[in-house]
Amino acid sequence: MYESFYGLAEPAFSLTPDPRFLWPSETHEEGFATLYYGITRRKGFLLLTGEVGAGKTTLLRAALDQIPSDIETALVMNTAELTGLDLFKLIAAEFRLPGPFQTKADYLIALNQFLLQRLEQGLNTVLIIDEAQNLADGLLEQVRLLSNLETNTEKLLQIVLTGQPELRDILATPVMAPLRQRIALEHHVGPLQESEVESYLEHRVRVAGGEMRNVFAPGVGPIFYATCGGCPRLLNLLADRVLLAGFSAQERPVSTHLVERKAKELAETLDPSTTI
Repeated sequence: MYESFYGLAEPAFSLTPDPRFLWPSETHEEGFATLYYGITRRKGFLLLTGEVGAGKTTLLRAALDQIPSDIETALVMNTAELTGLDLFKLIAAEFRLPGPFQTKADYLIALNQFLLQRLEQGLNTVLIIDEAQNLADGLLEQVRLLSNLETNTEKLLQIVLTGQPELRDILATPVMAPLRQRIALEHHVGPLQESEVESYLEHRVRVAGGEMRNVFAPGVGPIFYATCGGCPRLLNLLADRVLLAGFSAQERPVSTHLVERKAKELAETLDPSTTI
């Protein structure tokens, strides 16, 4: 409701993972390069981790938008409480494999034939499993076995595991050593640096069709950083609340005083003992 007041053509701080709004911070640039290179060069297993709200999904969607359109992708997102057969059903549905299938072997045979046909046509295929830290050890082992689908010279399937930091802890356990050793490339998405926050805000305002000088007063970056710690999701959440309050007060651009007030409110909801 505040977009037109601030000269924005659309919401600048939505929590949805729109790749148009991805700001190329150092950590996100490196993550993008890891995904793009690993997928297009058929590196096999890739690992992308990061804290909640770090921008992993936005980064992943940005990479998928840029890879060649003939690369077939399957994205498995609902990983909680999956069984082995559930996982194969989701993969088959994403790749639109013709059924019916009764057993895990049926799914593997159909998937292998599908991948071989694509390889014969010179086409690449990618399986992405989001929030992979939710998978039981047995399912992670099943994912590892999918990497055995290969020829003497080519990986038939590129597999991207994304998840929260505990995924790295899981993969570091001795039982996960066979999977860990297959990961060709990995990247951990870190938070934005304090010096990057104001540029991040300006980028999103610009993508939404506005100008920073009409939205935020100079010097708001440190206030955002003190509350949000460089987490993009929290930065968006605070910015949205700030602009709504600014619109209610008919304040343009939003002053540092108003930002401080809304930052304090958000900090108290995140941690009641926090004072800024």
